[in-house]
Amino acid sequence: MLIPDQGPAGQQLNDETLDAVCLHVIDHVTRTRNRVMKNNESLAKKAKAGVKVIEDDLPRDQGFVRPTVLFLTPMRNIAGRAIMRLLELCPAAHGRNDAVEDEHGNKKKKYKPFVPDDHKALFKGNTDDHFRLGLKLTKASVRLYVDFFGADIIFASPLGIVTALQDEKSAADFLSAIEILVIDHAHVIQMQNWAHVATLVDATNALPKDTRDCDIQRVHESHLNGHARHLRQTILLSAFQTPEINALFNRRCVNFEGKVRFRAPQRGVLGKLAVKTRQQFERVAMKASDVVDADDIRFKYFTKKVLPRIRENPEPGVVIFVSSYFDFVRVRNLLVAEDVSFAVNSEYTEPREAARARTLFADGRKRVLLLSERAHFYFRRRIKGAREICFYSLPEHRDFYPELVSYLAGSSAAASARATDAVAGAPVVGHVAGVVALFSKLDALKLERIVGCARARKMIDDDERPMFLFV
Repeated sequence: MLIPDQGPAGQQLNDETLDAVCLHVIDHVTRTRNRVMKNNESLAKKAKAGVKVIEDDLPRDQGFVRPTVLFLTPMRNIAGRAIMRLLELCPAAHGRNDAVEDEHGNKKKKYKPFVPDDHKALFKGNTDDHFRLGLKLTKASVRLYVDFFGADIIFASPLGIVTALQDEKSAADFLSAIEILVIDHAHVIQMQNWAHVATLVDATNALPKDTRDCDIQRVHESHLNGHARHLRQTILLSAFQTPEINALFNRRCVNFEGKVRFRAPQRGVLGKLAVKTRQQFERVAMKASDVVDADDIRFKYFTKKVLPRIRENPEPGVVIFVSSYFDFVRVRNLLVAEDVSFAVNSEYTEPREAARARTLFADGRKRVLLLSERAHFYFRRRIKGAREICFYSLPEHRDFYPELVSYLAGSSAAASARATDAVAGAPVVGHVAGVVALFSKLDALKLERIVGCARARKMIDDDERPMFLFV
């Protein structure tokens, strides 16, 4: 099940959806344990009465290990919110919220006034992305921080699981009986390392290397036959869809009962712009079959069409935004080779160096600022001195588009745009300050989040017009 469009990019999972997921998890764990306990009592009564139970009559009511639910979140604060809500819904969990609040809770942080509310909500509290803990549910109590093999629910980050898998050969055994996999804030996890998710999903429901104290005679036949992944429920929660999330949904979610995807129509964010400026969307011609060479085709277009215009511009103040770090490195190397005066702000740039780069750019001592999407996602730094925003690739997060365009406020770009009589499809003559955004048919999901579904469809399907202007 894929549930995207939960609101702004950094918005927390809404209470109704979180409650539904937590109640579903509690119900599943409770039913599973009650069934096992009931069968244990029945077998104990038969043994006490001297009734011999043959192997074929034993109930198949459990997996290789106890954990049946894996709840993935990108950071501790998000996991803490889910754990606290789950504890509130469990009558036997009184008094355990304080421990969760101390370690995962929402500690107050100071932010500058220009930082948007969605960023504050997302990074409020403990943002550690390397954690894992087990939670055990019984009729009488709820135990936190138990050993994985004694837990019913495992809360963890993808990094926390992947590092655990590397400890020993049988490290993945605790994932062998997972029946519900919840991936919360998948769009945030993608800003970390999506490869970790693919790794742990592939390791989930694999046959264990060590059976430990497992009663093989009571293990589900589907688990013994290696079909557990085909019975596993996977719940993907994300603010939006991406090709990577869809690939996981299509290729690694293989439940026999099928799949469900919820999708809300996108209206775009062009109406949210605080600055009136010329926005020039340029379509990079490519086919669906060009997916393997898509990065090369975009790079070639940028090198031949866009970079010369940037170099011809006598004024500094060009921000080049790149969503992928691999493309970021490629563009950075190109700017070095072409001897372009530029500064860098990426997720790997030291804070002091990043501040210095922005100062040099604002003062005009560096003509270009190269910015990665992850840098903007994690830090939301204000950039001054911008006269043009060049989107080498559109942002995954729709709200980043109006935020980046707002950097033009007060610059000559905004003033010149007001005097520009932009006509959709008109050819570019010389250099025009404002916004330049590259897109292709493969960027349909990104594009529709920015311009809306109807516009995006027209911009992608209209082969006669490679350029679209908005003011």
